[in-house]
Amino acid sequence: MVMRGICIISSLFLVLLRMQAQWVDWSNQYPYPGHRVHAHMMHRTSDGNLLLCASIHGGWTPGSGIPFEDYAIATYLVKVLPTGDTLWTRRIDLIKPWNITHVVDLIDGNTLIAGTAQSNYEYCGMAVSASPMPQVFTLKIDPAGNILWWHQYDEPCERVLADAWETPGEEIHLLALNTQQPNLLIGYIPPTWFENRTLDASGNTLTTPTIQQPDPFQPYVTGCPAYTTGRYLLASSLDTVGQNNTYMQLGRLDGSGAPIWFTTITDTLLRSPRGMVSTADQGLLMLLTNGNDSRLVHTDSLGTVIWDTTYTVALNSLLALPDTTYLGIGSSGGWLSPDLSDLCVTLFSATGDSVWSHFHGDTLYDRGANAVLTPTGYLACGTKDMYSGAVPPRLFLSWGSLGVFLGHPDLATPSARLAIYPDPADHEAMLEVPGSDLRAAHIRLFDAFGREVQGVRMQQTGHRVVVQVGHVATGTYAVVVTCVEGRFVGRMLVVH
Repeated sequence: MVMRGICIISSLFLVLLRMQAQWVDWSNQYPYPGHRVHAHMMHRTSDGNLLLCASIHGGWTPGSGIPFEDYAIATYLVKVLPTGDTLWTRRIDLIKPWNITHVVDLIDGNTLIAGTAQSNYEYCGMAVSASPMPQVFTLKIDPAGNILWWHQYDEPCERVLADAWETPGEEIHLLALNTQQPNLLIGYIPPTWFENRTLDASGNTLTTPTIQQPDPFQPYVTGCPAYTTGRYLLASSLDTVGQNNTYMQLGRLDGSGAPIWFTTITDTLLRSPRGMVSTADQGLLMLLTNGNDSRLVHTDSLGTVIWDTTYTVALNSLLALPDTTYLGIGSSGGWLSPDLSDLCVTLFSATGDSVWSHFHGDTLYDRGANAVLTPTGYLACGTKDMYSGAVPPRLFLSWGSLGVFLGHPDLATPSARLAIYPDPADHEAMLEVPGSDLRAAHIRLFDAFGREVQGVRMQQTGHRVVVQVGHVATGTYAVVVTCVEGRFVGRMLVVH
């Protein structure tokens, strides 16, 4: 097993990165009147738009500094265009989510939302009127946000959702951890199994086979699709035969959720699984967290560790990029460093080194949830002012550039970067290509999703040219100048 040394990124390094890479591109906010909102996740649906999933909480005490003083009272869904403009919002009181973790684009064109909800508390058959208990839920909506059906699969003991997917036969699978063994005579026994709940097209349970393991699991689990077919499952387990050390179990499942194999990744420093993604080298990248620290473990497809790195940043989710790099989305601070608590997006190299961090927000305790890729960058969502105590927390969405332009041939492998000023621009901007003649140059502007919004052919000589941008919408654009010397690319922020 090849192991890289654990690399700690210092807080001072993050401070310097924040000073150098504060992004002030457009940020849209989606509050719910009179209530606090907590962002859970964002998903690009099959129609190309974005579905923001959040929870609505109760009243807010000004100046308290406490983000969520009570449990969720409803689900909050916001459907937006790629520009961030709102298509529709939905408040759903039927489901009170602990955590919305999965959104699945179904074969029939609709959308499945799944996670862990709050339910009436029963401790293995005994009713308790105190705090609510986690239970798995599903919610199916059409593209307009109308509810087609919903189910909450209440059981006598807690369930935590690990994964959700649909098979080609339109069966829906929910892989959930049973977190308490129902044995009232002996008392609480940690669980040793997962439940693979198979649903029909209406969400009704068909079967619930179990995946049994010898050691008990802790309530920290996650899953992801395999590169070809099937799923991976990552769980935190407790070695009760040895010294009660926590270790990681990685399982490979087939497309129907039946186990193929399980392997052990042993390391007493491993923390709670937060996320896992399939990587471009047909391996896996695992996100493990513990408070304000995060750990990335890169393995091959059989669970052999390739590298292992720890960071002093609180990551919540991961994205694998097609160039073998990775994005980590989370928060730059927290309770330990509240002045740096922005939504933080960090680019990691293929070997786990931190390349840069972009910070979104205004230092009012903004917290990151997750992000989706665009051809020229990413869109990140999170909870704004989560810990500030100044205003109610709310859902927000921001955009950033990756510095490389993914999946668009006109934006790839430029000869050099353009100089563009002023930044931001209002009605016009000056482009400069030192040492190049812009005669017969073709100048094009692309929006955040790689769509060409302006194209101009120049006739003048020299290496500077003024372009008019007063008619394009406020936002960030990639500027491509193609001339006899090559292709030059730059980034332009337009603010009206």
